[in-house]
Amino acid sequence: MLDFKFDWCKEVETGIPLMDSQHKELFRIGRNLEQLVICHCIGVTNKQLLDIVLELREYVGYHCYHEEALMKEHNYPDFETHKKKHTGIIQYIIDIDCKKLSEEPYEILCEVKTYLQEWIFGHILIDDVAFAKYLSILIS
Repeated sequence: MLDFKFDWCKEVETGIPLMDSQHKELFRIGRNLEQLVICHCIGVTNKQLLDIVLELREYVGYHCYHEEALMKEHNYPDFETHKKKHTGIIQYIIDIDCKKLSEEPYEILCEVKTYLQEWIFGHILIDDVAFAKYLSILIS
């Protein structure tokens, strides 16, 4: 498993201000989730758990929508593949079982954290950087 903290660093910047600012927000949400895991979910309330799941659902959908709109606007040739990857993370987050999360918060949040880390790391550094390169060539 790849394990990194949800700390923003220059290596994950795409150079596209809108995308980078939205990615920073994803990292903030990831840090909140990560803090619950670090504390082994001791004292976590069902409201806190539900809040983080809802925030993920809302923001990931929002981010993917805007990223896809930007890609469509610039006729990105790999748009459909990129969109399928977005659909994958959106579905994963929608499928988080809130009842099970309330019963096993530490275990479920560890799974979610691992999935998010791997997805975000791979998606930004590979897929979003590829789009950023395409856009920089298109604009120059």
